[in-house]
Amino acid sequence: REEKTKKTKKKTKMRAFRRKSSCSLTLLFCCLFCIHFSVSSKGGFVEVSAKKTAASESSSSSSSSSSSNQFGISATAFGTWREVFNAAPSRAEESIKDGISPPIKIYVYNDADVKKLLFPGKETQAYKSGVCGMKMYGSQVHIADFLLKSKELRTENPSDADFFFLPGWPKCMLDAPPNGAGLTDDELAKRLNGVIEKLPYIKKSGGRDHVFVWPSGRGPTLYKNWRCKIPNSIFLTPEGFYTDPYRTLAPYFDPWKDVVLPGFMDGRKDSYLETNKRTSKRTKLASFAGTVPDGQALKGDEKHVKAHPRERLLKLSKKYPDDLLAISGRTPKYAEILGDSKFCIVPRGLSPWTLRTYETFFAGCVPVIISDSVRLPFQEFLDWSLISIKWPEAKIDESLLTYLKSIPDEEIEKIVRRGEQVRCVFAYQADATKCNAFSAIMWALSLKDRNVASTSEWALRDEM
Repeated sequence: REEKTKKTKKKTKMRAFRRKSSCSLTLLFCCLFCIHFSVSSKGGFVEVSAKKTAASESSSSSSSSSSSNQFGISATAFGTWREVFNAAPSRAEESIKDGISPPIKIYVYNDADVKKLLFPGKETQAYKSGVCGMKMYGSQVHIADFLLKSKELRTENPSDADFFFLPGWPKCMLDAPPNGAGLTDDELAKRLNGVIEKLPYIKKSGGRDHVFVWPSGRGPTLYKNWRCKIPNSIFLTPEGFYTDPYRTLAPYFDPWKDVVLPGFMDGRKDSYLETNKRTSKRTKLASFAGTVPDGQALKGDEKHVKAHPRERLLKLSKKYPDDLLAISGRTPKYAEILGDSKFCIVPRGLSPWTLRTYETFFAGCVPVIISDSVRLPFQEFLDWSLISIKWPEAKIDESLLTYLKSIPDEEIEKIVRRGEQVRCVFAYQADATKCNAFSAIMWALSLKDRNVASTSEWALRDEM
């Protein structure tokens, strides 16, 4: 029995020894393999990196020698896309470099889908040439027209569509005659309810791929039932405010799915280009001219009611008239004032956004944006810190003027020139392949595409 016990202990020790030896050998082999793999891989990555660098340099050199800019988007009289833009998303990178429209297809609903679309009625053309087609409200008309005429973006096959667009003029429906249909909020909601319920493709995605234009500061609140009917849809709106400025509803703008529209300036940008001077020839440091809201009528954040930024600018101008020109109300010399100012102050209005932001780029002055809650267009690929100054609302005092005076003309000129290079994205021109507001809006919309590509489109590409 004792001998048997000794043999058992000996066998146990041998098994333990073998396990230790096996683990040690395995560990040693793994270490040697990792070292070998690391060295060989390092050489491989260096080689690939070198190839990519060479290709990149070759691409950039050929790009710079061509008529197109680094993103392949043709230059226009309004400027080009240059270093102010961040890297384009990889999904669209090749398409951008080739200078073609965004890699999306949009299906535009028509009378065949819904018998009664959201148009004012018989006076359609009159509305388009009137208030409905002007200023910011014009975006609801002209974006629809652009998509209807676009051969690159529009598809008539719903199966090929990445997005579905419902043309309609909700703001004009609410305007009083003769500029609009004169509907009440309840009447508009009833009509929209009927249209949305009949859309044949909205239920498939829960509305996530459906696009609506809301052309005023009210955003989708123009439609009182939007939270029930289209809460997941994509909204194109000039108001990128995270909370409802009208204080009647919870936040309606979602930066994950919605797109901020640039202001629609009509032909006024031409007058700003005419009065545009070089920085060294401008006589005014800073200026503001515009309507000053009645504090008691404001419906925004409570902190703005007692001391609106525009009111404080007027007071600051009286104290420092040599540094700041501030005019309350409209003036026929508005374009001249912008063209003679190095900095154009852009304070919030009744809501955070204002058309003045976009006017400054054509007037050649540096926009000083004073609106804490504003969300600006194309922040996904446009670096606003390189083309504007953002100033806190709480610091509208002499520190603002001190800061502006500390910036030399050479630096001001650099900011202005960068703004000129990208101001084309604020000009509404109907060409999907060139730099303009329509094209930029469509690129921003392409980033909201939440559809997953079919496996056969990418993983099996080499085998097909």
